[in-house]
Amino acid sequence: MAGGRGSVNAQDDGGWSPLLWAAARGQTEATRLLLEHGADAGGGHGLSGALPVHLAGQAGRVACVELLLAARPDLIDSQYRINAHSVLLQAVFYGHLELAEFLLDHGASTAVTTARGLGPLELAAQFQNEAMVAVIRPHDSPAEAKAAAYQRYLESITPTVTPEERPRQDLADRLVAALDQGLRAAASDPASVDATLAEVRRLVEDDGAEVNRLGGPLSQPPLIITATGPNGFPANPAVVRLRHEAALYLLDRGADPTVHERHPMGAQTVIRAAVFNHLDLLKACAQAVSPERYTAAINEIPLVNGLTAMHDTVLRATMAAPDRFEGYLDQVRWFVAHGGRSDIEDFSGKTQRALAEEAQDPTVRARLLEALDS
Repeated sequence: MAGGRGSVNAQDDGGWSPLLWAAARGQTEATRLLLEHGADAGGGHGLSGALPVHLAGQAGRVACVELLLAARPDLIDSQYRINAHSVLLQAVFYGHLELAEFLLDHGASTAVTTARGLGPLELAAQFQNEAMVAVIRPHDSPAEAKAAAYQRYLESITPTVTPEERPRQDLADRLVAALDQGLRAAASDPASVDATLAEVRRLVEDDGAEVNRLGGPLSQPPLIITATGPNGFPANPAVVRLRHEAALYLLDRGADPTVHERHPMGAQTVIRAAVFNHLDLLKACAQAVSPERYTAAINEIPLVNGLTAMHDTVLRATMAAPDRFEGYLDQVRWFVAHGGRSDIEDFSGKTQRALAEEAQDPTVRARLLEALDS
């Protein structure tokens, strides 16, 4: 610390300061020491913009988060620009029950939403984390408050489009909207599936919408829309059909599963499909790129959290309801067979194998480790 306050906040070429790194690893004593020597608790990552408290939220270390909020209590509801996560949403996403309880006790807002408009309660329910749902429900905010917060976030990330690019961008936005709205409609109206598929084909074949151009409020490629969200609990056949047929169509028209979105995670389709256990889409994506590119996509370390597709698969398996667990287990085996690694550290320092070893259910733990060794 002899270099003084200037050097303690210096960042390396990857955008990391000492405090960001200590927070990401949940290193409480290092965090305390750095703060005492002038480290900036509000200093964001040079590339992603993540604050120390967001990264500490991923690690799940309550004492580390407590130190950072003591230094900057105003950051309790600050949002990570890429995914809109507050530290509470980080706790929910990564399944840190004790941290979520701590944050709620200290006034964290449940009106703040993810980049997809999910509040903490909805995010926990999406991943069937019943224990987390039970903790959040008594603190839940009105739907109107969540909708207002989400609108503010969307306005803050709206990209600038030149007049020359506007027609192409409008088509991209319409294609993304057709897929997104179609998937929502299919959940309650199976007859809407054919109309959605026809609209997608018309936009691409007649109007010239580009299958790899980012569109919609979150600046996403159309293929990622097909991989986003669960199929329902239990799976809705109409949603499954639309998701699968739309993805196959886009891939046939040249959609690239390695194209990245801007929000909510800055990820590509392989990572997104892994989160939601869309193994059929993952298999289709494998046919669209070379084996080398597919393996690279499985093992890619994303800027938002460092979680590879295998990390996401193992993490969700540890939280999944029994009827969903087997699907994630099959996905682990698929990734292993296609070069997926289990020794890559995420930002918190945990490998895919370490996540499996931390599973509380001994049967889940044993079966995950067996699948990783398959």
